[in-house]
Formats: sequence, C-alpha cells, structure tokens
Amino acid sequence: MDYYYQVMPIGQINDSLTYKHSHFIEVGSIVEIPLRKRKSAGIIISQTNIKDLKFDLKKVLSISNYYQFTVCTENIDFYKYVSIHCFIDLGMVLKMAIQQFPNKQLKNYYLFENKIYETQKNLIDKYNLSKKDWQKLLEEKKISQTTDSFIFDGMAQNISLNPDQENIFKSLQINKNNDFQVHLIEGVTGSGKTELYLKAVESNLVRGNQSLILLPEIALTEEWSKRFFKYFGCRPFIWHSKQSKIQKARIIRSLLSGEPCVLVGARSSVLLPFKNLKLIICDEEHDSSYKQEDGPKYQARDMAIYKAKCSKALCLLISASPSLESLHNSNQRKFHIHHLSNQFHKTQLPSVEIVDMNQSKPSSRAWISKQVFDETNRVLKQKGQVLFFLNRRGYAPSKICASCHAPIQCQNCAANLVYHKKIDRLICHHCSNYFEPNQICKMCSSDKFISIGIGLERLQEEVTRLFPGYSNQLFSSDTLKTKKNKKEIIENIFNLNTSLLIGSQIIGKSFHFPNLKLVNIIDADSSLYSPDFRAMEKTYQLLQQVAGRSGREGNRGKVLIQTYNPKHSIYNSLKNQSRDQFIKLELQRREENNLPPFYKIVQIQLIHPDVSAIREACQEILDISKKSRLDILGPVPSLIPYKMKHFHENFYFKERTYKALRKKIDILMSKIAPKYKRFLNIDIDPLSIA
Repeated sequence: MDYYYQVMPIGQINDSLTYKHSHFIEVGSIVEIPLRKRKSAGIIISQTNIKDLKFDLKKVLSISNYYQFTVCTENIDFYKYVSIHCFIDLGMVLKMAIQQFPNKQLKNYYLFENKIYETQKNLIDKYNLSKKDWQKLLEEKKISQTTDSFIFDGMAQNISLNPDQENIFKSLQINKNNDFQVHLIEGVTGSGKTELYLKAVESNLVRGNQSLILLPEIALTEEWSKRFFKYFGCRPFIWHSKQSKIQKARIIRSLLSGEPCVLVGARSSVLLPFKNLKLIICDEEHDSSYKQEDGPKYQARDMAIYKAKCSKALCLLISASPSLESLHNSNQRKFHIHHLSNQFHKTQLPSVEIVDMNQSKPSSRAWISKQVFDETNRVLKQKGQVLFFLNRRGYAPSKICASCHAPIQCQNCAANLVYHKKIDRLICHHCSNYFEPNQICKMCSSDKFISIGIGLERLQEEVTRLFPGYSNQLFSSDTLKTKKNKKEIIENIFNLNTSLLIGSQIIGKSFHFPNLKLVNIIDADSSLYSPDFRAMEKTYQLLQQVAGRSGREGNRGKVLIQTYNPKHSIYNSLKNQSRDQFIKLELQRREENNLPPFYKIVQIQLIHPDVSAIREACQEILDISKKSRLDILGPVPSLIPYKMKHFHENFYFKERTYKALRKKIDILMSKIAPKYKRFLNIDIDPLSIA
C-alpha cells in the first residue's frame, strides 16, 4: 500500500510537492526526495488522502529515504508563521533552519556512567584505562555510543544572586507548568542581568529541557561562553555562520533528538529545530543587529517571542535600555517587566558630564577637548583605563577633491568611500569593495584630495600624540575579525597591558572591563540627525550602553560627552539619569505621527539595475493601489538610492495591525505582473524608513 505526503523541499520554493512511500512516515520527518534529476532534502508537512489527488498517481515519485529524527509540530507551525508573516518562501525558512541536515556522516560520542565523552582518548585518559579495561567495559556494555553531544556534568560553581535578583528569579519560577510568558528584565549596566538569566538556564537544564540564548553579535559568543564555562563546567553549543557543516549537523541532531542542552548564537539560531525548548533568552533585546537585513528579512527578537509561544516556553528579554516596542508591550501588560536598579558590585552609576564643544573647541586639526584631555590624564595617573568612543570606522569618512571639493564615491554605490589608513585603501562600507587611494577627480581631473572628518584610526593618531607612553588599542569589528586577534586584544585589556581603548559601537555590547574608569564620547551628535524616525531612540540606547562600560567595579566611573547641542533632551536625560522622561516624550511623538509601536509598517522595496524598469514597476504599483484603494506611501528613493549597481525605490504601508498589512500586501501581490515580482523585496517592521 502506498502512502501519499505533501513534502516541502528545502530551498527557494513556497509550494509543497506530492510524493509517495510504501510505508507510513511521521509528519515532520526529514526525507530525501528526487527533485529535478537530483537528490534533495525535504520535510513532510502533511499526509494526503488519495481521494484529494487530482492527477495521474503513476507520475507521483517516491521518497528515496527518510531519517530517524523529525521536526516537531510546534516547529512546523512556527516555520509557517515566519513564512507568512515575513513573506519568505517556506522552503527557504526550512533551509535556514535545517541547513541541509543530515547530509554529513556523524561520529557518535561515548557514554560511560551517564557522562558523555567526545572521543575514546578522552574517556581512557579520564579513568586511566588500559586496552584490556576498555575491551572489558565494551563487552559488559558499560560503554556505549550515543548521539547526544552536550557534555554537562553538574554545576562547576554556584550562581549566587543578591536579594533583587532573587526576587525576580522567584517570579520566573511560576513557569514550571510550561506556560508561555514574556518577561522584560531591565537593569542598569553592571546590575548582574547575565547571572540572573544564567540561573534560569541552570534551572531549565536540571529539569531536562533545552535553552536558547540569543546574542546580537558573533563577536560576543566567545566571551559569553567563557562566562558560561565558569559556572556550568562545560561549553554551550555555539551557532553562527562560521561554524563548520559537521559542527552544525551535530548540533541539529542533538536539537531534533530533544537532548537537554544550552545553545548560544546570533539571530539565525532562532530558526533552529529545537524539540524540547522551554527557555529563550534575548540578550540586549533592543539591538538592531537582531534584524536580518540581507536576504530574507526577519526580526529575530520578535520571532523568538512567537517561537516561545509555539513551544509554550518562557521568553526573557534582557536590556539596560529596552526598545520602545518592548516598553510599550509592557505598558499594555503583554509582557511582565522587572527592574534591577543597582549595580551588582554596589558601585554608584557613573557620573555624566556634557562638554559643550561650542565653548571648548579644540584646534582645527584636533577633536579632543581640553576637559577630556585633563580628565583622561587624571585617570591614567591613577592606573585606570580610558575608553574613547566614536561610532565611525576607518580613518576619514570621506575624501574630497582639493580643487572642486567633489567627494570620491564608490563606482557601485551612491556613497562616499571611507579611507582606511592602516591598509591604505578606500573602502565602500555598503558593497565592501576596495579601491586604490590614488584617484583622479571625475569633475576636474585633479589628483589632490583632502581627508574630511574623523574615524577611529584618525582618533587613534590623536590619542597616541596626546598621551605618549600609554599603550592604546583599536576595538572595532575590523580588529576583532579573527579569533586570535580578539583573544589577544581582550587579554591585554584584562591584564592592564592596554591603558587606552579607541572603540566603536561593538564595545557597548555586553563587554565587561573592570578597570575602565572613564568613557569619552567624542562625536555624540553623529547619529542624532539621521532622517530615520528611530534616530533618537538608537542614539540614546547607544550612548547609554557605552556609558555603562565605565566604573563597573570599584570606584565610581565617569562619562564625558562632547556635543555641539548640549541642550538636547537626550543629553539632559543621560546626565540626570531620567530615562523615563525621554521615553514618555518619544512615545508621545511616535503616537502623534502614527509610527511604531502604535502602527505597523511594511516596506516594499524595488531593486533593479535598470532605472527605466524601476519606474515602470513603480507606476504599476501606483495604478494597482489607486484602483484597489490601498492607500500606499511612495515611491521614494532609499537613503542610498544606488547601491551595489542597483537602483532602490521604496513604498510603504501603515496599519494598526499586521493582519491589515498582510491583506493589503496580498491584494498588491495578486495583481502585480509576474515580471515585476522578481525584483520586489518585502520588509515587515523595517529598521529605518529613511
């Protein structure tokens, strides 16, 4: 007897295909199927009644093979939601989640006395076994092979909580019945938020469940893993794009089997097929890195909340400066909110001073004010460390012609090239192309150019000149690219071999440097006047996070903020530590202008190398919208209208609910010509509408 199934191939496809097999196979099984004269992996999403098939049954192909592990119903429901909500093909969602598992042959680990050992050598060395002992244990079946891979043998160190942390932890214990809940834990920097949620991880692991911890940056996973190892005595599963295919396949096998484990990873890990997931933690939940901008677009934080709902799991959102969306949801009582108001080491929060650059203007070729110079000298003499913060990579953000002042722009993008002095190259930060520094002006044919503005490398030159004899280090995504570099840089900071740090925004993301006593924010205004409606919120979060690196242990730290607009409400809020007032005003502004979190927005972006084709498609969308009364906004060029040799035009829908948004998009997509769909990109909740 043949059984018929709807199988969703793993790949860029949104419609399931019908296959048959002579035996019953469970829904959710990972199968191998013939597809276009090759073998492909797929997931069985439903069984089909033979009466419902309207085509020749003889033409239905057979499933080639199937595997012992299945994707549980909760995950299939979650993947369908991601596909519908984010307008991503279901096959593509499965590809991001399953990663072509199980193409690789995986070696099993060894199980002895309820403990897992990675290799035979590890087990033999642990118990000092002879070959005879090993053989005897094998024959007695005391040593066996296991597909489990999470090597945990009890806590290595107790996680002690202070009374504030303990009270919050007790309130989380109500989830022992496996109810879906979302808790927003807001704590000042250094208040012990990580220890609090690690205690929740311990409790969940002891109960035999799986935990997922989301971090905004790959660079943070190594330091986080060391902290985890200190308490748990083992390494968590680590998930990010740099892992090998074998490592990924082994992790997916463990997740599918329901093995109790802890996985830490970047945004893509939210899609992984956990079978027994009961705790999801989203650290630095406000961070914009959780939004997938390239390829299929989704917001990992929001997907984590829905995944917790599907799995009936506890979801913890952690931040020192929560997003306005999360604060709004807590005001609406959709989330439970908790506050940690004091630093764990009982240190006072750093004092914040505003440096008015209109009054304290440095010389024409300098960027560091006298107040910052004097305070830095004072801290250095007391053997403290100092951070100079500037959110701009490279040496200079642009080079202009000395004759006609025209900037050097990328050949592939409508964006200025950034000069990186250390490698003596001009780099486009949008398409990542490198260009020689010796250029000819396209406007006047001059070969002389002037560097305009300041980047981290130029700031480092000034710091080296002003503070001779003190070692300094750049701390940015450029210097932390390799594991070796990152380890060496962080060790030098902890061992006090580095006195001065020159860092970009990555340093504000969960790094803990105990001896850092002063933070100097050099150009606080740089992101404040962006056309993005979230500019004020992002600037406040960034400055608050960076300021929180100061004085985390020992004496009270200090923060100096250089600005040309000292009376701006953001700086007053930071100085007086009155964040609630800023949030109240910002939410009021958003509500008056029908902006998130009060309204939902979708961006429909047209991307094409031919400007005339873009215009035709724009006119088509306008015609459909007018006839169907869709009330569309646009078209407007993107902030960078030409990027990677393609033109970018945007349309927007605004509605109070996602349901109303999807209805409009469905009408538009059903009427637009297929030739235009190919270069149409849909983004729910875009990070920016600039």
